[in-house]
Amino acid sequence: MIIISNIISFILITYIANSFLKPRYSHRKHICILILIVIVFSIVNHNGTSPLKAIILLSLYFCYIFLLFKGKLIHKFLVIFPFFIIQIVSEILVGYFISNIPFLNLSKTTTSIEYILGIILSNIFFTLFTFVYVNVSKSLKIKNLPKYAWLIFILPIVTIILLASVNDYFILFKSNPNMFIYISILALSNLILVIIFILALNSTHMKNELEIAKQKQELINSKFNLLTQHYNYNFNFLHDLLHTCNKINLFLDSSDYSNAKDEVKNLTEITYKKFNAIYSNSFILNYAINNNLNKIIENKINIKTVFEYINFENLDFNTQLDLFNFLVNFSIDCCMKVDISQRIIIIKSKTKSNYLIIQILLPNIKINDNEIKEETKKILHNIDYSVNIKKIASSSMSLLISFPIHTNN
Repeated sequence: MIIISNIISFILITYIANSFLKPRYSHRKHICILILIVIVFSIVNHNGTSPLKAIILLSLYFCYIFLLFKGKLIHKFLVIFPFFIIQIVSEILVGYFISNIPFLNLSKTTTSIEYILGIILSNIFFTLFTFVYVNVSKSLKIKNLPKYAWLIFILPIVTIILLASVNDYFILFKSNPNMFIYISILALSNLILVIIFILALNSTHMKNELEIAKQKQELINSKFNLLTQHYNYNFNFLHDLLHTCNKINLFLDSSDYSNAKDEVKNLTEITYKKFNAIYSNSFILNYAINNNLNKIIENKINIKTVFEYINFENLDFNTQLDLFNFLVNFSIDCCMKVDISQRIIIIKSKTKSNYLIIQILLPNIKINDNEIKEETKKILHNIDYSVNIKKIASSSMSLLISFPIHTNN
């Protein structure tokens, strides 16, 4: 009966392990190792348990789970410790019932009717509690636990030490009938505290997931708005282009070549500026330029973009948007302080020596370098970068921001 009981124990711990972990080996190899461990288990436990044997059995459970299953350490603990507590509580429960039945004589003889009855009842309780634990764990979704969740095992470990230190539960219950109530309360408190702890962790995890989902939705909305704006600018650009072409045709039909020539000149100038805004090779830079497009055209500012590299893996969407908005607005402010002939902005991106470089060429005016660097620091506060501002000609200066490129080895 003890051997059968040992086999049932390993079937049940395997059932729990399959709910949390993945098998490490093939089915055949798994069975071979299982048989070997069951044999060792039966040799140790052939005539009943004791505090020393309980420690040995717990060690065998550890060996079995760590040898035959793979997964996170915390999930392995969630298999071993609850399983061992369930096993001990089942034995205690049966011991209490049998000790309170008058016509049964308590015996630790492995061939006695009372001992066999105790094994049968303990395995029934053991199986029932195991199925309850697995189903409760599935409903609690305890696979999403953080690393510090190992704290939930402190109380179970203390409980295991206390319960395993009892040599004979029958004698204990006879000498102190209330001890069963104390042990039951201790085991129940283990379960309640673990459930509360897991529910609290799941609540925090759910809040974090909702926050992440909200941020993702906001990001999607921002990208959608950006694409919508890009489409609208393209549509308006084509609409204005067709309208201007129609005006030119009317001037030509009426032989008004002077106005036709002026209209062609204006069309060339506006088309050049709008084309650079619409097709800047970066949707986010487009957004920043198009927000100021009327201001750029009204103040006769020429803007050109040369983006050789657009994979800004160091910067998230919002950071890119803030950075380009700042650079475009700063460049326009600089142009507003010089003559029309000098109002030229060139925005470049390139790579050099594992660095991504964003360079703005703009009119040379007196600026406060510290203010520029402070504003850049606010935008790129959690990113590795460098800023360099220098005069490159009598009428132009360069604002250069560089980021290290993370390469995968």
